[in-house]
Amino acid sequence: MRSLLTTILLTACCGLAGCGSLLATMQADTIEEDRGERTLGMMVEDNNIETKAIVNIHAADEAFHDAHVVVVSYNGYVLLAGQVNSEALKAQATAVVRKVRGVRRIYNELEIAAPSSGMTRTSDAWITAKVKSWLIGAKDIEGTRVKVTTEDGVVFLMGLATAAEADRIAETAAGISGVQRVVRLFELID
Repeated sequence: MRSLLTTILLTACCGLAGCGSLLATMQADTIEEDRGERTLGMMVEDNNIETKAIVNIHAADEAFHDAHVVVVSYNGYVLLAGQVNSEALKAQATAVVRKVRGVRRIYNELEIAAPSSGMTRTSDAWITAKVKSWLIGAKDIEGTRVKVTTEDGVVFLMGLATAAEADRIAETAAGISGVQRVVRLFELID
């Protein structure tokens, strides 16, 4: 029984090994990548970047424990938002994140201020929920390609969008009650 199973598995593996060659010789159409689509691997990599960055930031200096730092990654584009108590900590956060593998670009939007209050964070979460709800309901925009983060009334928009989509998303977000400013950090896919 064991040798039969081994024979079947080896036959299957050998048959699968030629799939790419078979497609190439059959004059199949070209395989094109959809630049507006993220792979599961990209999503996992972004999650790893976020985890490593926030852990390493807090390990870099005790003063970060008294700060409010948010790290968001989308296709290796990293947003640092929140509040720290000095320009030195702001610069240190960038230096720490720069060392994380997979980071393509860093947007350091940290403010030199006391950490935001619980009430402000609740308001920010409500604003984020309203923007995401609109994105999910929008018929002509792929809302799952956009990450929304709100800090102290400032809405940060990251993700993949055409120029027209980016304009429409930013315009809609700016019109939501409580939004102070909208920062567009899109990777354009025109």
